[in-house]
Amino acid sequence: MSCACTTCHIIIEEGFTSLEDASDDEEDLLDKAWGLEARSRLGCQVYPEDELTIIKIPKYTINQVSEDH
Repeated sequence: MSCACTTCHIIIEEGFTSLEDASDDEEDLLDKAWGLEARSRLGCQVYPEDELTIIKIPKYTINQVSEDH
């Protein structure tokens, strides 16, 4: 929930209009996301209020952390 990367990039299929607008920080990070669409959001910044919110997870993400810990 830190809005620091794009690993939680999602696409809102239904319920987009019920969400609060994205912050400037979120918009800046979304510009770096692979497969950006008009209804793209960062999952860590989305708080659905509608029972019918359907998301799609993109095929690829930009993983900005190392998998070799």
